[in-house]
Amino acid sequence: MSNPRILVVEDEAAVALDIREKLRRLDYEVAGLASSGQEAVAQAAERHPDLVLMDITLRGEMDGVEAADRIQKYLQIPVIYLTAHSDARTLVRAKLTEPYGYILKPFEETELRISIEMGLHKHKSSSERSQLDKAVLQDLLDRALRDSLTGLYNRRYLEEELPREVSLARRTGTAFSLIMLDVDHFKSINDQFGHGAGDTVLAQLAKLLLNLFRTEDIVCRLGGDEMLIVLKGTDLKGAQVVAHRLHQKVAELKMEYNGQQLDSCHVSMGLAAFPDHGSTAEILLQKADAALYSAKTQGRDRVVVSV
Repeated sequence: MSNPRILVVEDEAAVALDIREKLRRLDYEVAGLASSGQEAVAQAAERHPDLVLMDITLRGEMDGVEAADRIQKYLQIPVIYLTAHSDARTLVRAKLTEPYGYILKPFEETELRISIEMGLHKHKSSSERSQLDKAVLQDLLDRALRDSLTGLYNRRYLEEELPREVSLARRTGTAFSLIMLDVDHFKSINDQFGHGAGDTVLAQLAKLLLNLFRTEDIVCRLGGDEMLIVLKGTDLKGAQVVAHRLHQKVAELKMEYNGQQLDSCHVSMGLAAFPDHGSTAEILLQKADAALYSAKTQGRDRVVVSV
């Protein structure tokens, strides 16, 4: 593991050189020396040090507090302030930037090492917590918007995204289509083999859908055995081709549950397209649902286009 790289920002040359020698004796790598706030920000952006030692009272247009604020906010590099004496207002400003420590000048090498190691540890812990928080937030978001059994998006997600897709299609003049489907005689599967078998059928069907459709398409479980696919940028003619191909793929699925071979899975499908069958999310869903109902009443195991 390489030694931590430290950027030293100090406008008194003799002090800067003394700090550099102390850092080298402590086995830190000096990433650079800067004497102004502007130079500090530029070197931090270019060299990406692990930590910055920043004199608070730099001369020039940008003092150490402003430079530290930019470095921490935009580059996520921890800063430790170097200070001998500063007015109360400057110290208040410095505190608001949430630095990773302070070192009072003059200081001994031991103090320097302790402050640097504490700053690096604090930054590492903060970064790890941030990553963990992001992972937890993403997990909660996935749980809120995805069906736990199938991994497909749920109705809540569809209710948020479908109106956006309608708005986009209106602005761009593009088409998109809906395929609504459910499993034929799904209740019979549950009655004959148990609800675990029904869950297996839904999970396998969902896996097939995720493999067949593009990542930009929206594949949802609406509830029970009913599912919906939003085919982005696909007109009615294209959707019919896709639906018949899907219909065949579903019929070819081989499933078993607890060592028992399940009957072949068949689905009924209803199609609706924008703008052919409606110009709002609500109407399009109603049209697709009506087409699906028509497929059921016509004998199931078929694809029906909305009228």
